[in-house]
Amino acid sequence: MPKTDYDDPEIPFPRLQVRIQRMDGNSHWLHVWIWDQVGGPRRVLFNGKRDGSWRDAHEKIEELAAANNADVGADDIQVD
Repeated sequence: MPKTDYDDPEIPFPRLQVRIQRMDGNSHWLHVWIWDQVGGPRRVLFNGKRDGSWRDAHEKIEELAAANNADVGADDIQVD
């Protein structure tokens, strides 16, 4: 579970919430949601298996954050 409280009006929105699940070999499952506003519903931006390193996963997260003008920090990312 991410450490971020998405009901906290003190943090900037829109904001990403991310879950990375390790898989066999050099792949991972990446699930990214966006919270457009405090306490609002989240929506899925990306949900799928990706090949590549952890750096590749973080590059995809940064790409999605930039494309959606959203903030994302270490407390928004859960790694399983």
